[in-house]
Amino acid sequence: MNALEDDKEHVAIVLHSGSYDRVSYALSLATAALATGMGAHILLTYGGLKRFVEGHLEDMDKETDGGLSEAIGRGLASGGIQSIEAQLDNARKLGLKIYACANAMANMNKEVDEVMGLVTFMKFARTATIDWYI
Repeated sequence: MNALEDDKEHVAIVLHSGSYDRVSYALSLATAALATGMGAHILLTYGGLKRFVEGHLEDMDKETDGGLSEAIGRGLASGGIQSIEAQLDNARKLGLKIYACANAMANMNKEVDEVMGLVTFMKFARTATIDWYI
């Protein structure tokens, strides 16, 4: 049974941004949904997809505000903030599914669960209990 045929309540997140804080927040929302027994699905578009290049999950790039980058760095160093890599690992263990936008994927080579066009994801999101755009 694929995600579109599953009757389980679920959240659908479109992750457009690659900024560290927004990716972390999307993973936090997904993990919270998964922990309550819902399904969680994230569609990565251009900015979000760039973050998921192997070896770049923890990069502090230009999409993350300078002042915020420093605060995140301090939080990561102190253990007060969980790394994106750790959040992703935990969410995947709970059943998170990650999809790449077909148009974005055509321009990048990333590791995702499945490539999905916007129309297909919109059909899926239409049945979601909660939809988020980050």
